[in-house]
Amino acid sequence: MDALIAEVRQRLSRMFRNGPPALLVVAGLGVAGVSGAAEQCPDGQQRLCVGVCFCAPGDSLVLQQANRVLGYGLRNWVVESRQRALASGASPIPPAIREQLQSYFAAQTLDAVRYRVGDDIPANLSHGLLQNPDVSAVTLVDLIVFRNAGDAQHNTALWAHELTHVEQYRELGIDGFTQLYVRDYVALESPAYQMQSRVRYALKTAAEQATLAGDRQGGGQNP
Repeated sequence: MDALIAEVRQRLSRMFRNGPPALLVVAGLGVAGVSGAAEQCPDGQQRLCVGVCFCAPGDSLVLQQANRVLGYGLRNWVVESRQRALASGASPIPPAIREQLQSYFAAQTLDAVRYRVGDDIPANLSHGLLQNPDVSAVTLVDLIVFRNAGDAQHNTALWAHELTHVEQYRELGIDGFTQLYVRDYVALESPAYQMQSRVRYALKTAAEQATLAGDRQGGGQNP
């Protein structure tokens, strides 16, 4: 099993470096219901690759076992990466970000979350993911690793996305989260993107209203 998990890690790492990290697409041992795989298999089947590729029924035992193995490998990688990253130092959520998000997330979540900027440990999942220039942050249970300090200090909408994942980890457990991510990452990413858009829109609207109020106040002071 250890050798198999090591292989899962290698293949996950290659996927993360060469494409969008959210897409746990077919690559070696991994399977996900994405359009590319669906186009190559009949309806009701998914492409499964273990050395060679073949189409398997979506509810087949082989497919279920492959997904469980990949989920188990991802779970261990998340946990170990979190431990190593925390040991390198992490901080509580910035006060300004917390104030803006306290009406969206439970106090327990805001109290527990920690963050850091960057990850220079090659063995870590977050290090691998951040090699992709399209990735701005990675959530490892209750630790958020940001690419740059600017986002960590000022990007409230991005914080909202990652905090949604923190709450998903709490609700599903680490095993439940990683198994679901392997099986159907959209089920986890969609709510996070929705929250990100919701917060971004609310902040934009509030800023516009504040500007309008300031203009009116300034106009009222003129003779």
